[in-house]
Amino acid sequence: MGQVADRATLIWSLTNSGIGTTITTSGNSGGYSSATPNARTAVDLRYGWADDVEIMVYVAGKTSTPTLMVGLGVYDDQGNLYQPTALQLTPILTSVPIGSLLAAGRHAGTAGTYISLPEWGQIYWTCSGGTCTGVEIALYGR
Repeated sequence: MGQVADRATLIWSLTNSGIGTTITTSGNSGGYSSATPNARTAVDLRYGWADDVEIMVYVAGKTSTPTLMVGLGVYDDQGNLYQPTALQLTPILTSVPIGSLLAAGRHAGTAGTYISLPEWGQIYWTCSGGTCTGVEIALYGR
C-alpha cells in the first residue's frame, strides 16, 4: 500500500542533465527484466511509494509538423505490458516551446486516470511527421 509523501519525487527522466533530447521516432524507458531474483524496469513505481504520478513533457522546438505522444505503460506480475489510452499525453505542438502534463493514480481527479499503480512501469513515446527538439520527459510520483 502506498504512503503519501509530503512532496513529489522524480521517478524517471529522459534527460537528467537538463539538456533536451531530439526525438524523431518511437522509444521507451526500457523493457521488463525477469532476471532472478528480482524482476524490474527502469520505471520503479515503488520508489517514493507512488500512489499518484504525473507525466511532464516539455518540447523546446520542432521541425516540420510533428505529432508527439507520450504514455505510461504498466506491467503485471508476469511482465505483460499494458498501455491504457487514459495514460497517454499528446502535446499540441502548434506553437513551441510548450509544456504538457498528465496526472494519474489513486487521487487523479478524473475517472479515466484513476489507476492503482503496480510495481513496475514504462514510459514510451512516438514521434511522427517531423522532429521534436529540446524534449524533456519526466515522471514524478507521490
